[in-house]
Amino acid sequence: MGAIQQILLGTAFLTFGAVFHVGAIAWSIPYFSTLAQFLDMARHPRLRSALLLTFAVFVLVSAHTVQVWTWSVAFLWITDLPDLAASFYFATVTYTTLGYGDIVLDADSRIVATFCAINGLLTFGISTALLVGVVGRILPDVSAGSPKG
Repeated sequence: MGAIQQILLGTAFLTFGAVFHVGAIAWSIPYFSTLAQFLDMARHPRLRSALLLTFAVFVLVSAHTVQVWTWSVAFLWITDLPDLAASFYFATVTYTTLGYGDIVLDADSRIVATFCAINGLLTFGISTALLVGVVGRILPDVSAGSPKG
C-alpha cells in the first residue's frame, strides 16, 4: 500500500476513533446527572462519588476498548501479522504509545500505525480531561460529607 493510501486509511480510522470517543462521552453526560440524583448527596456523598467515578471509568474503558479492537482488525486486514492475538497486541502497544518494538510493520503499513498512536494520544488526553472534570465536581461533595476533625 502506498504512502497516500496509508495516510487516507489512517486518517479514516483516526477520525472514527476520535468521533467514537467523543460520542461515547457525549452520550454519557446526561447519565451523570441521573446518577448524581440517584443517591441523596447529604446522606451518601462517598457512595455517590464512587458511583460517578466508576461510571466515568466504565465509559472511558469501553470507548478505548472499541478503538483498540478496531485498530486490531485494521492491522490484521492490512498487514502480514499472523493472527488476531498478534494484531491486538500490536494495536494495544501502539495505541497506548508504549511501543515495545518487538513487532515492526513493513513499509507498506507503518504509516497507518502512526495514526493509531495519534488516536491513542488524543483520546487519552480527552479521557484525562473528563476524569479531572468528574473528580473536580465530586471532591466538594466528599469533603462536605466528611466528619469535621
